[in-house]
Amino acid sequence: MKDLNEVMIGKSVKISHVLLGVILVILLSLFVTGFGYLPWWIFLIVLILGIFITLPTCFSSYWSINKNRIKIITYSAKDIIKLMQLLGLKKKYTQIIDLNQIKTAEIRYTKNIRISPVDFNPDYLTLYLKDEKNKAYSLSLGKISYQQIELILQFLKDNQIEIIDKQGIVSLLKNNVDLFTHFHKKWTAI
Repeated sequence: MKDLNEVMIGKSVKISHVLLGVILVILLSLFVTGFGYLPWWIFLIVLILGIFITLPTCFSSYWSINKNRIKIITYSAKDIIKLMQLLGLKKKYTQIIDLNQIKTAEIRYTKNIRISPVDFNPDYLTLYLKDEKNKAYSLSLGKISYQQIELILQFLKDNQIEIIDKQGIVSLLKNNVDLFTHFHKKWTAI
């Protein structure tokens, strides 16, 4: 059963997922190099590229919110440091924000400008927060359900935070309207 006192956006990284990823990279490296048919140094190059460049991109930052605070877990932008953070060899960056310090919260949908017809990157649904010192925080909402956003907004309202929703995103999610279809009328009409 899910905890109704906390909402987590994104997925926390478990060491078992990282180790499974390492095993898959090793198997893929063996497959690409013909299971020993090519010289061992080619296998080593493919393995290093797979582990140090490809594996860290499979995991991303996440955050959670409850009645009192927001906890943001982020990883380094440098792949080697991020890999060490994923393996637990180096600490992740953790930031805790008390909700009573937040003044405003704005939900905003931003279209991803697609130059290529094969650009499948999603649009951005973001929660922008400003605190008493006008410090801004940007939290990705990703693919969020109405129940999750309703609970997040309830946490914010309970702490007397002004909520700005100029685009009417909450009502769209409440009515099960697909945000991409709503904001991309030109693309969906084709």
